[in-house]
Amino acid sequence: MMDAKGEKRKRFMKVHVSNKENLKSCGFLLILHLMEEFNKEPNKAKLRSHFSEILHSIFFLGIIHEDSLTPEDILSEKTAKSIRNEFPEPFMKFNTHLPKRTPFSILLDIMQRKYGTKEKVMEELCSLMEKLKFPVPIDRPANKYQHYYTLESTVICVCSNSQHTDEYFGASLGCRGKKAKRIMINSSCLNTWHEYVSHAVMSFRHQEGDSLQFHESMQCQAYIRDLKINTYKETRPCSNCNKLFSLPDCTEKEYNPYGNCAETECLSKLLFNDQFMRENITIRSYKPEEINRLKASTKESLLKELASIPSLSNMNDLLFF
Repeated sequence: MMDAKGEKRKRFMKVHVSNKENLKSCGFLLILHLMEEFNKEPNKAKLRSHFSEILHSIFFLGIIHEDSLTPEDILSEKTAKSIRNEFPEPFMKFNTHLPKRTPFSILLDIMQRKYGTKEKVMEELCSLMEKLKFPVPIDRPANKYQHYYTLESTVICVCSNSQHTDEYFGASLGCRGKKAKRIMINSSCLNTWHEYVSHAVMSFRHQEGDSLQFHESMQCQAYIRDLKINTYKETRPCSNCNKLFSLPDCTEKEYNPYGNCAETECLSKLLFNDQFMRENITIRSYKPEEINRLKASTKESLLKELASIPSLSNMNDLLFF
């Protein structure tokens, strides 16, 4: 008869195998879908850079997984060979270069470029998720197995300047596991997000806290996919987003780390693209010496995380894909 420790170990191994297989199956399905899209596209240059980036991001998340999944583990050998001929760079750099975004974030960018409007993007995303049949995302604070793997982002967010028609999309981090989240957040602070957003995230992660106060013309709305009816519904920002970006009407939830939420990415894009928003934002302690200190500390944390993963190579230079 199995004792309590044996039962616990059995459950752990079952979840461990499930996590590995979910990452492999999600990565494989997403790559196959994108290969179909790529082969149908008359002007392949439009998709080439995005697809290469998604491949690299999936392969990187695979290699930092506790099972150190290689591209050949995620793809069949035959499929890997075929894709490598078309896209050699992700295969060469998956364990030496950091991704700038998660796969779902890049997918969202592709969908916006293809379909344009918020309504159409969300409709097509739901259709694609139903087609791919990813495992149900688990992201509940009470669930100790919340690193259960699906590459789908739990939440997407759309923001804009009410004085213009341009919309900017963002996705929550579509990766599970504390280590993967920490790596992607630290990496994004150093190389991906707008400096104002990075400053806010880093200041709160170092328990100092310096909120961004946007101009009143900024509009921001997050959406979560209702899995029962497969449609996106409005959702309120969590309390961390209230602290970071002064977003009103927040919930009390704060179990995700600072920088995990979809608001981070879309507000970063807004700042990159909207001069008025950049010039009319309030930040209390945004000074060069403060930024340099926070970046140095963030870089140190990131290097420590990367050094703990034996399957990565030459990461001291922090090269980005």
